[in-house]
Amino acid sequence: MTSDMVTWSGRLVFFLSVNTGFVKAGVPDRRFLDFYRSRSSPKLHCSIVGNVVVPGGFGTNALTPVLTTEPIWTDVVTAIRAAGSLPGIQLATTWSGYVGSRKFLASNPGGFIPRARRLVETIGSDGAAAVVESFDLAADIAMQHGFGHIQIHAAHGYLLNLLVDRRINRAASGVLDRLALLSERLKQNGVQTSIRISLKSGDPDFDSVGSTEFQDAIAELPFDFVDLSSGFYEVDKRLIYPARPDILEARLQESLAIGLRHPRRSFILSGRSLGHDWSTIPPNMHPGLCRDLIANPRFLLDRTSGCRNHGKCHYYSRGQDSLTCARWDRDL
Repeated sequence: MTSDMVTWSGRLVFFLSVNTGFVKAGVPDRRFLDFYRSRSSPKLHCSIVGNVVVPGGFGTNALTPVLTTEPIWTDVVTAIRAAGSLPGIQLATTWSGYVGSRKFLASNPGGFIPRARRLVETIGSDGAAAVVESFDLAADIAMQHGFGHIQIHAAHGYLLNLLVDRRINRAASGVLDRLALLSERLKQNGVQTSIRISLKSGDPDFDSVGSTEFQDAIAELPFDFVDLSSGFYEVDKRLIYPARPDILEARLQESLAIGLRHPRRSFILSGRSLGHDWSTIPPNMHPGLCRDLIANPRFLLDRTSGCRNHGKCHYYSRGQDSLTCARWDRDL
């Protein structure tokens, strides 16, 4: 038994959401089904199907899955559960006209927050309420398909991220209250819940004021888990996909800080989490994996063989149509 297996004892392991591009007109195809089936196992607590657009919502690109009553979604649930993991789904939306940046660092990183504030003002309170209602509807559809874990995507500068942050939306309290009610309703139906947030946007001026208060407001919501990510797509994607040692260390320390401030809330810790000394990580934090499981579907059986940082999984930034990995054909 390796040391990391010992320190992970008693913690829940999550396969974090990823947009694979394995869809046709928003509907998952056979590649999508095989991708999640092959990476699910009894060693994985929950496999979260990623970046699924809510009804009436908007995707990050043309190859984003859209949640419907199509039976393929029940097939995905059945495949994940049969392989031994809890089927999870991440619900998300952007806005009309959204075009995700292909650059990892925006040419004008300080320009996004003012645009976000103007967008929120344009949407107004009625529009914000309609957005939350679309997540309510999506949650009902997800439960009908049998998903046992529902994650709300309020990170990376997507629309809900803007609406829950008081620094961007002056009426954020009402949105937070509605999300609290949604979380409670899901738990009453026996569904595990989580919410993903960005610890920082990547805009130093914006992040220097109110970040702790924002994080605490989210941690006080009654979700079972808070999934700790970082970065906005339109500001600094390097924070979303950390690779540099300084960015990884900053993500770890910021994650530990919120975990220590809220010892009764459970958190999902990502950012190449395998490399952490888990004997020093608070017990309310659970490992979230992504790139290692993308590279090697059997990673949890052999943790020495994971991601090699080839970078091909960043398919959208590279102008490709779907997820690839240099290891799939070469090493496995």
